[in-house]
Order: sequence, then C-alpha cells, then structure tokens
Amino acid sequence: MKRLADEALGSNESSMKNVDTSTPHRISIFASASSCSLAPSVPTESSAASLQRTVSSVSSNATETSSTKIMCRNKSKRHELGSPETRNGMTRLTNTRVLQKDGTLQLGSITLDPTSGLIVQMIAYNEGEGEEKKQEEALTGDGDNVVDCHGQIISPGFIDIQLNGAYGVDFSNAGVISNTNKALSVQDIFLVAQRLVETGVTSFCPTMVSSSRETYRRIIPLAREARKQQQRQQKLSNGMHKRGASILGMHLEGPFFAPSKRGAHDDQHIDTPVKGIVSVNQVYGLSTDSNGHDEHELPRLQDIDIVTLAPELDGACAAILALTTPDNKTSHSVVVSCGHTEATYEDGIEALSSGSTLLTHLYNAMNPFHHRMPGLVGLLSSEAKLGKMGLKRPFYSMIVDGIHIHESAVSMAYQSHPHGCILVTDAMTAMGLGDGTHSLGNMSVDIKGDRATLSGTDILAGSVVSMDTCVRRFQQFTGCSLGEALLCATLHPAMLLKRHVKRNSATVDDAPIGVLEIGAKADLVLLNDDLEVLRTWVGGRLSFVEKGRGIFN
Repeated sequence: MKRLADEALGSNESSMKNVDTSTPHRISIFASASSCSLAPSVPTESSAASLQRTVSSVSSNATETSSTKIMCRNKSKRHELGSPETRNGMTRLTNTRVLQKDGTLQLGSITLDPTSGLIVQMIAYNEGEGEEKKQEEALTGDGDNVVDCHGQIISPGFIDIQLNGAYGVDFSNAGVISNTNKALSVQDIFLVAQRLVETGVTSFCPTMVSSSRETYRRIIPLAREARKQQQRQQKLSNGMHKRGASILGMHLEGPFFAPSKRGAHDDQHIDTPVKGIVSVNQVYGLSTDSNGHDEHELPRLQDIDIVTLAPELDGACAAILALTTPDNKTSHSVVVSCGHTEATYEDGIEALSSGSTLLTHLYNAMNPFHHRMPGLVGLLSSEAKLGKMGLKRPFYSMIVDGIHIHESAVSMAYQSHPHGCILVTDAMTAMGLGDGTHSLGNMSVDIKGDRATLSGTDILAGSVVSMDTCVRRFQQFTGCSLGEALLCATLHPAMLLKRHVKRNSATVDDAPIGVLEIGAKADLVLLNDDLEVLRTWVGGRLSFVEKGRGIFN
C-alpha cells in the first residue's frame, strides 16, 4: 500500500523530537518506530519541519468548545470539555484502541490539532503499560486537553460514497419538476453534513439518481459551491464552530443504465452513451471551455468523484476509458462503477480493462450469480485469472441494511474478497425522518421501518438506515472482527477514491482520510464494542457527542 512519501524514515529512535512547544499550536512528534501506530515508518526531519510550518502558519487563537462531559486533564488539572472556556491546545485521546490498517486494534494515544485539522502525534502502548501511560500523558503536553477514552475504539471517520439525501433533503431535487417542491440549496447540503456526524460519517459523496439534463446543470455546480463554502468556513472558523461531514465530489448514479435494471430510477431519463465521452458531457452538461458562459455556473469534471453506468451499453467502455484517464489540465479522473446493468462476466472484464474499479450495490440491479453465468459477481473470486491479465478485482459496495441483501450473501461476498468491500447507505430523503411518504428525485417513496419502496410497488428505492447501523449489521452478518468491519467504511472507500494518501495540495482538504496516521486529516469516531458512535471529530474539532450512552455520562 502506498504511504505518504514524507513518512519514510529508517530510524528506530525512542526519544521525543521537539518541533516547538513554546506555543500551544506547535507540536511534538514522537519519533520512535512505535509512535505511529499504523506503520513502522515515521516522519522525517523535513516532514516534521514542514508540518510545523503548516501548523504554525495558522493563527494560534483558534478555540473550541463542546457540550460533552468527557473528563479531561490540562496539565495536572481536571476539567470538563463542557465548561465555558476557550482552548488553544490540542486534544490528546489516551487509553484508546486505535484502528490499524490491517483491522487490528492497538492500545495507544492519538493527538489532534484543531488548528491545522491534522493528526500530529500517535503513540502505541506496550503490553501492560496502558494505565502508566495514561497517568504520564495526563501530566504532560503543554496546553493539551487530555481525554481518557477508557479503552474504547478510535476509528477514522466513516466515508459514505453513495448518499442520495437524508433528513428531508433530496440531492436530486432541482425544483424543476414541481413548483411545490423546494429546490435543493447550499444550506440543505450543510444540514445533511451537520447531521451525518451523529452517525460517525465525516465525509460523503452527494449522490444523484438518473435526472434530466437541466437538473444536472443546476445540482452539480450547487454541490461544488457548497463544498467550497464549507472549506472556507472551516479555515476561518474558531472553536465555537461545529464542523459537519466533509462534502466530497458527486456520485452520479445514472442515467446510462440498462432499462430492465433501472430499479427505482425514472425511465424517462434512462440513456445510452452511444458517443462515449461526448454523450456523457452532453447529458451532464460538462464543459472544458466556458464559451463565454460563467464557468462557475457550468458542471465540470472535477466536481464528480464517481459515475455509475452499465458497461455493456454502446459507447460505455469508451466513456469509461475517457473518464478514468487523468485530465491533462487538472489531473482529475473519475471512478467508474458498474451498476444497474445486464453485464455478463465477460462484459465485466472488458469494463475493468477500460478502467472501471467498482461495482455499485452488489447483487442489486444486476444479473444474479449462476454457476454457468456468474455475471459481475463472479469477478470477486477471479483474482488469479484477472492477475494474469494485468487486472485487479474491483471494489464492490453493499447496502447492508438487512433488506437489500440476505446476510448469507453479504458473508459470501466478503469471504470471497474482503479487501474490496465498501459499505454504503444508498440512503434517501427519509433517512432520519421515520415512516411516511417521501420523495426521491421526482418519484414518490413509501417508508415503513427500514424499507423504502416506490409508492404502490415492491421496488426498493434506496435505504433509510445510517452508516453506523450498516457497520453493526455487517459485523453481525459476517462474523468478522470489529476492526475489519470498520475498514469497510473507512480505509476501503478512501482507497477507492485514492484519498488514503496525500494529494498534490498542501491544504488539509487534501490530507489523507480513512486512515489514522501522522499528517492525516483528524476525522475520527469514538465507538464502544457494540460499534455505537460515542463521539465524532471533524478536522480535529469535536462535532458530535452521544448523550444517551457511553462511558463519559
């Protein structure tokens, strides 16, 4: 697995390397091989200096408050995070089990810098020294807020790559179908982002169902504006500002689908990319040249992270090749997923050869596995054959709500290809609202319990379960370890999006996500052994506190 270039150092020193502790916003990085609990390598002198410059370049007067009752120590004093105070120091989470990239849990501590938004220190405890380390760390750390996590689990924040909407917000509602429907706004997207942290989600791809060309032209730039505003707010905000889940690029699910596998998508919008990328650009309204138009009003390729299409359609593989090839100007490329498709096993191999790397909501809206016609599902067990062709098995997403897939099918897929499993909610407007009739695009959906169906039919129309629920059910269905279940909502989606490593930009927005390591974005979730969310941090700031349960109440 690729690591950050500036992590590599063949040193086994066990001493503390002080970057600068004269002011609370500067950091100390523990430089032993055990200090970074996710990899044997640690930052070099140059990377530590670089990180120091990044941290200290931001104003040191950033503050943070919360309503939690976590008992903390500042030097030798105990205090509550909920007390009416401002704090310039970092947050050090001690006595916690930290998720590793292999799914194991390592007892240790992790330090978050709310100013830079990054993880700045990680220390792994040796066997039997948890209590000793906890007491030691409670008395050290100039200005740090030390939190005893009582052995609970720290995981990277969850990443949902397929979210159609939630809490009454529909990401496909451009207000062009009915004058009675309130069109999607930037504030609507912010509302969803603020609520998602309650479920442990710290990053998400707003997802559109198959829509009209007019709708794509309105929603895609709107989501871009929401993302930019959120990033500006997070850079300018002080500690009083609650950070919501980060808005990633869009997932455009459709409209290039097999009509027979359209599921809950409106058939009037189903299309075929007969001209390859030209058809894609025309339908989504993508433009590489503004032609006199305000470029801020036009959809752009950089706004999109994922496109789901049926690879067997005329022109589809040409479109896959074009979308997955990095753009000459921006180096941006799109993840193309196979879904809502009649594709055969052979069609799937051709799609992989063209650049596809994902299967959308496995088993649903695709041909079922048959011992003579395995379809796309057969790709999961074809590591040897694909390897000989120079190809890798695709990632695959699953909606593990107990409705879309039987638990035995969930387990079968995971046992076949555990490292490719990605959990998604595929949630729609009604998530978090309860039973009733709600909308999905321009369609009506009935909600009863955890089941969402097109009104008057038995056709499933997305889900209404949250990501933390999917993680819990996945662990129950597969019998995997707690850490292995968490990887399917963290590291795996980050790897799909190539966000588990540092990107070209030096900003926190391009820091790695889905991993816990020095220099990664400080997006974390604290969970108990029932995988219930207790706390969520976004960019190093506490964003959610579960008041009804947990160790701190």
